[in-house]
Amino acid sequence: MKELIKTKANGLKEPLAKFSKKADSFELTSANIAEFAELVSGEMKRLDFDEVSKDRAGNLIGLVKGYDTKEDIVMVSHIDVMPQSRQKQESFPKSGIVKFKAGVISSLYAAALIKRSMLPLTGDLIVCCVPRLESCDFGIKYLFDDFLKSRLKKIKGVILCEPTDLNIHLGHKGRMEYEIVVKGKLNRNFLENRGMNMLGAMFPLINELEKASRNLPSDFNLGHSNLRIKDVRYSGYQPQDEVNEFRIIVDRVFVPEENEEFILNKAKTIARSVYKTEPDITVNTLLAKEAVKTYTGVELLSEKEFKPWHMESHQPFALESLKSLTENGFKSDFGYWKKIVTEGSYTYAQLKIPTIGFGAGSEDDLDSAMDSLSIDKIERAVYGQALIVQRNIGMPTFGWSSDEI
Repeated sequence: MKELIKTKANGLKEPLAKFSKKADSFELTSANIAEFAELVSGEMKRLDFDEVSKDRAGNLIGLVKGYDTKEDIVMVSHIDVMPQSRQKQESFPKSGIVKFKAGVISSLYAAALIKRSMLPLTGDLIVCCVPRLESCDFGIKYLFDDFLKSRLKKIKGVILCEPTDLNIHLGHKGRMEYEIVVKGKLNRNFLENRGMNMLGAMFPLINELEKASRNLPSDFNLGHSNLRIKDVRYSGYQPQDEVNEFRIIVDRVFVPEENEEFILNKAKTIARSVYKTEPDITVNTLLAKEAVKTYTGVELLSEKEFKPWHMESHQPFALESLKSLTENGFKSDFGYWKKIVTEGSYTYAQLKIPTIGFGAGSEDDLDSAMDSLSIDKIERAVYGQALIVQRNIGMPTFGWSSDEI
């Protein structure tokens, strides 16, 4: 079986290189996401996927059908997009190319390798390329709540095609964006002590938040929580009510022992302590949301919370996946993402579907200036992903040779 997969992998090298070159040269912008999606779906069809479709949220879905209907595996890659509300203010980051294209390419060609090897599977291999704004959000949720809803109970595992340096990753920290809203009348003494302006009125709160960031919890495997002031917005003075309002937008990275309610309550407590001498001030905290219009024209509301997750290494899907790699020459081990956030925030943290990450490149590549990963690394990821699929939902093939298949 190992020799069969290797032989078929060699036959895919040329088309893989051609598609990689085409994908890397595609100058992706917020205006041509649909064109890139068509490029990806067209490659699925050219590679003879049994079914290729696109749902209302813009998820691209390709099926390689198994010989039975017992267990499925879902491979997830993504296309980074930009919300319409930010298109005029921001240009699409060129570094985003490395962030997702290698995962798209490897997932397509791993599925093609399974199909061309004619490996019998106990269920379907479902390759999904989801659109997303920043990390785990509207695309993956719509995919599992709609297309995959009827299959949830028979999904054996999810493979996230993210950079892991060819190791098996089992989790990462969470991330959320929230707002602290301060509204009401500030007495003259409070303003005079701070220069009679709203920036001065905001500073004590910003200062207390920065102090709090130094004592946030950490996780042995996932690393430290952190807090960053992302933006400050002043809504202006309303003379008819003699009321001021400002908002502080906070980008918060957190570990599994924390949760949304705890974080929002803590922020509210800090803000109230800053303005405790101001009886006419109200303080509220809320999770940030953003209106999204997908490239397919669907309007959605995206919440900016991505849960942390940490799957145990003794979970059978994880153990069998690692064995399939180490038995075939990979020097792989279990690990965790320290920087990025993935769709595991939904598939495992919320749906509890066994989830692993495996892909070419490392997290450090995401911050580099490179435009693409080497073909050798992507080919290695393709081979590894095919091995993981075969080990977990492959049927016994004792006595078969490559000549007989």
